[in-house]
Amino acid sequence: MTMLLIMALVGAFIALLVGMNAERIGHVLGLMDYPDPSGGRKLHVRPTPLVGGIALVGTVVAATLLLLMSSGDDGHTLLLWFLMTVVGLSLVGALDDRFGLTARVRLAVASAILIAALSQVPDFSISFLLFSGQAELLLMPGILGIGFTLLCFVGLLNAVNMADGKNGMVIGQALIWSLVLLVRAPDSTAPLVAAVAGSLAILFWFNMKGSLFLGDSGSYGLSALFGLLAIHAWNHGFADMRADDMALLFAVPVFDTLRLIVFRLSQGKSPFTPGRDHLHHYLYARWGWPRPLPFVLALVAIPNFAAILLPGTGLVWLCVTLIGYFGLLWASTAETSARIA
Repeated sequence: MTMLLIMALVGAFIALLVGMNAERIGHVLGLMDYPDPSGGRKLHVRPTPLVGGIALVGTVVAATLLLLMSSGDDGHTLLLWFLMTVVGLSLVGALDDRFGLTARVRLAVASAILIAALSQVPDFSISFLLFSGQAELLLMPGILGIGFTLLCFVGLLNAVNMADGKNGMVIGQALIWSLVLLVRAPDSTAPLVAAVAGSLAILFWFNMKGSLFLGDSGSYGLSALFGLLAIHAWNHGFADMRADDMALLFAVPVFDTLRLIVFRLSQGKSPFTPGRDHLHHYLYARWGWPRPLPFVLALVAIPNFAAILLPGTGLVWLCVTLIGYFGLLWASTAETSARIA
């Protein structure tokens, strides 16, 4: 418990340093998000630094180095690949924030980094699945497991990136993910989760003030670190949880992304076409912001903690989350579809 608290304070301190110097860092690195002209998608009032990812990467670097100094040689490979993957993915996002990379370049580089990590660290790859009520393991050995894991990562990267459109939306969900993983994660990676939780708590405060954004650097780094930590937790804790418990963790942004893919394809558009048809856009148009944010966070927190308290009910809570998601979407679009189309 003492180690977890120390790590949380380390993460909080790093985020506080970045948050207090966000404007300076953003201008020096050219990581600033400027509002669009009238009618654009970016409706924030003033230029905002995209430095949330720097705080997260700094936290991961510090926490990993502390663990490397205190862990045995057996855990060094996993920690080093965790560090390199998170930093690598965050760097891809930072380059996109700064120079505007094409979707193909982002996907190719991110996939190469992930494939390297998955092939070197078996604990980062999904080689079997076991859902609630399932009697036998569904095996996915070798390249099949790596391919499935890569598909999950690419989906999560896009889901988190698409969800990051309003203050507190992604950081708030990620804070809940970290609390869930503090329960689910093995002792070896729990300190990393604690450090990230401490960092996210401070970033949430700055983000809600409009002082900084995650940027693609933050959303890519966030997706990488939570994806790796969740898979590691699954590989070491499948006796006490099921695959549906892990799916439940990221259900809300994934449901929204799947809806957007189907909706945009039905209109003959690319699924990655920018638009104002995400869940947070409808919520904002209907109720303003951040008034609906607690409902989104509750939709993430309640099912996940209920699944922890009631083992074996993950599929039930996935259904509850799906119903809640579409219920929230329906309530927010009932009178606003015409306004934001």
